[in-house]
Amino acid sequence: MMEIWKQWHIEHPDTTPYNIKTLQEFTTDVAYGIEGAYGDPVACMNTVVTYLKDFSGGLKQAGHPGLDKELTGSTRNFIQGPLLEKLKMARRKRERRYGTMVHFIHLGTQLWKYDWHAYSRPGIRLDLWGEIQANVFSSARVGEYIESVCRPDTGRGLYYRDVTFGLFRNEHGDAEFAIQLERDAKNMTNTPHKRPQHSLHEALVPTSPPLFWNPILIYLAIFISKGACRRFKTIEALLDLEPPTGNEMYEVEWDPSILDEPFFQRGSGDIDTASVYSRRLRDLGFRANYIVPPTNHDFRAEGIHIIDKLYSSTQRMKHSGHTSEATHHDHYAPNDAGTDGQSAYFGAPVRSLPSDLFRGLTVSRNPELWQSLPAEKQHELENSLEFKTLENQLETLSLSGKDDLGTKIRRRELYAQKRKLVTEELRKCQKLQPKGLPSKSDESDPIGHHRTLFSRARSLMPERDRLAHSMFVAAPIRSDIGRQALRDLITLYRQDSEVAVRPGLEPEKCFCPMIKYKQKVDSKPASQRWRHIYSCYKKRLIASCSFAELCFFCGKWFLGKEAWENHCQSHLDNHIPLPVQCNPFTYGGTLALPGLCPFHLGNTTLPATERMKQFPDPTTWRIHLSNCSVTGEKQTPGDSNSLRCPYLSISHLSLPQCKDDFKSSQDVNFHLQNVHCAQFAKAKRSKPADEAATKFREYKRARSLAKCETDIKGCVTREYEFIDQTAEQWNQARYKMPNISSFTPSTTRSKSPLTAPSTPPSTPPFVDSRSSTPLTEWVQPACEGIAENIDPSLLSQSIIGDGMTRPLLFHSSVIGLGKSSSEDRIDLSQEGPQALEAKNPSDIATACVHLTNVLIGKDITTEQVGYNCLNKDLVIIGDLSGS
Repeated sequence: MMEIWKQWHIEHPDTTPYNIKTLQEFTTDVAYGIEGAYGDPVACMNTVVTYLKDFSGGLKQAGHPGLDKELTGSTRNFIQGPLLEKLKMARRKRERRYGTMVHFIHLGTQLWKYDWHAYSRPGIRLDLWGEIQANVFSSARVGEYIESVCRPDTGRGLYYRDVTFGLFRNEHGDAEFAIQLERDAKNMTNTPHKRPQHSLHEALVPTSPPLFWNPILIYLAIFISKGACRRFKTIEALLDLEPPTGNEMYEVEWDPSILDEPFFQRGSGDIDTASVYSRRLRDLGFRANYIVPPTNHDFRAEGIHIIDKLYSSTQRMKHSGHTSEATHHDHYAPNDAGTDGQSAYFGAPVRSLPSDLFRGLTVSRNPELWQSLPAEKQHELENSLEFKTLENQLETLSLSGKDDLGTKIRRRELYAQKRKLVTEELRKCQKLQPKGLPSKSDESDPIGHHRTLFSRARSLMPERDRLAHSMFVAAPIRSDIGRQALRDLITLYRQDSEVAVRPGLEPEKCFCPMIKYKQKVDSKPASQRWRHIYSCYKKRLIASCSFAELCFFCGKWFLGKEAWENHCQSHLDNHIPLPVQCNPFTYGGTLALPGLCPFHLGNTTLPATERMKQFPDPTTWRIHLSNCSVTGEKQTPGDSNSLRCPYLSISHLSLPQCKDDFKSSQDVNFHLQNVHCAQFAKAKRSKPADEAATKFREYKRARSLAKCETDIKGCVTREYEFIDQTAEQWNQARYKMPNISSFTPSTTRSKSPLTAPSTPPSTPPFVDSRSSTPLTEWVQPACEGIAENIDPSLLSQSIIGDGMTRPLLFHSSVIGLGKSSSEDRIDLSQEGPQALEAKNPSDIATACVHLTNVLIGKDITTEQVGYNCLNKDLVIIGDLSGS
């Protein structure tokens, strides 16, 4: 607050906070600057009062007198009166919300059964659920097991040394695991001996809960994956342990190497942070159909309330980490006390269920919540002035041709603003969307097609496919289904990607040589790996049988056009079901399902292969759909068939939302976008003629230079040979050359006034530990006839023996050494740099002679020839125009 006052005082000199009028004006400006929370743009009245208290305290800390009671009292009345009416501020804070058991179940169901989000690391799914369970079951604050935002870079949180892992016999005499966690609680930095401790167990009494409720299952998977236990490293070793008899617990020791590691950690090994956890929890809540997702503190409030009903106040204070009895009453106790006055009045058994369920309504959820904007709303947003302004600015940046850091930063800012506009519009639509009861899948809101994404991709992930069933079975960990779920969780935690192998595109289907295979497949991300294997295997099959195609829906290859035609027809006849969505769907970087054209799919006059044409590439698919949509409008204007959903022609793919009486072709496209996930290419703004011509010339020039450099580099071949000789002895033996170290080149210089510089090039030479010899000792006998035309200053340069093949380019021509025909010359003075682009690289290669690295630089190229297109690998040797 003092920083705000200093800035305000600069703009309003000769003012003092001890003047009532000045203090009210300052408070008004502060209130205008406070952003409201939870969708309210205006600050709460109590928030402004808190800012006033902070300002008074800041004055005292800065050595100034604090605000007296008369000033603060008058200003408080001003806030609660005129300022409240002027800004239309809320009179009270946001009501306390409670994350009841039903919300915990919704989050778990979304995460393990329906979630379509692919995390960067599959283990994040286990880490997130383990953190949620620890916080919910112990009513912990968000920054007590992981690094709090208020404790940045401290690394404070839960470590393995703070966790006790044990095995005991429960009330039924069965073996059961349990762990004890210690919270780094708020206001207990100097009293670590008073930190709350919480026990989590398998909950086998009275009956086993669903596996996704069981926190020990998640922690066991993490322990085994990391090898955290000292003696027991496998599933069998842990699950086959027998605890001691009687009321005694056996402590499972940690491996000494893991004691100082965080219990909840990121992929880098550092402790997880509260900001990352809160963001993941919020995103999961949105995907679980919450308009305002439950927070960690909502679950804490519910846990403390339940503990208060079941245990004493002392136990509740220890559990919650409170030091004052009034904290629970003032901040956590619900206004609905949970009493049943109706039943008590009539002397009937009292009930608490209605109050508990009403408490759950404090966190609102819409089972059919839109996860994306409806097509109509998206169209309106894209045609709004604000959105078009951003599009025009991005278009201007792309036409400018600039690629500097400032342009990149500006482009990222514009894209961020676009995403913000879409997100804000989506949140508005979600709040206005009417709530409904959960409905059957075939009658669900079409905008909620995101809920079908996991079902479309689950065949690519056998572990998640099985977990989507096993995690919701009520069984102990030691049962067969519990052991299988534990194995799947361990496999998932250790994987780099949830999609390890794409059926039909297994790694062994790549037949590239081993070196190229490792380079092209193993080193590529999943988004490129499947494309390479698909292309490689398809080429191999076509070479043997002329036609081959992969059905991405089934993961099977078909050889021959007839077999492919029959298989496509089986899909259309519903012998092998197809999804009602037609978009290409990529999960975890791997293509799960290809795109289909709904217009071709519904055209029964086309052959099955044409109707079932697969589009792995989203861009090609969008362009195709746009062309089909425009073509249909032009060919059948006003035709009723053009105003019906194409899926009506395929009865088993049509939905109740599909109609045959749309009012316009745009309504048909909106329906295809909302229900069948169709997307259409956006029309791009055409460039001005002069601007496009200039851009094309610049692009052509850059491409010409790049091609020139690539072609010249293609002439250079590197050869290696292990020798036990000096460079001179090895060269004489290889080329059968006489010892010409005493050869003295002619003193006749080139007739051209343009000669190579006598000073060494500015580019530093490549240093080699081997001996170097003059260029004259490396020239083949075929070159001796032109030795008199070679600049002696170049001949005196040292070279390094690495077997490089170098082109010898001259000022007026490129000579094919060893050939006498004048047709081998390329006149650079007439054709310029384009000569290298026009000529075949093999023609330029004829001007090569086996030399080692000649020590030259770009200076020679620039000064002697004047064409900067030549790179440092080229040698400029004299002028042979007179030869």
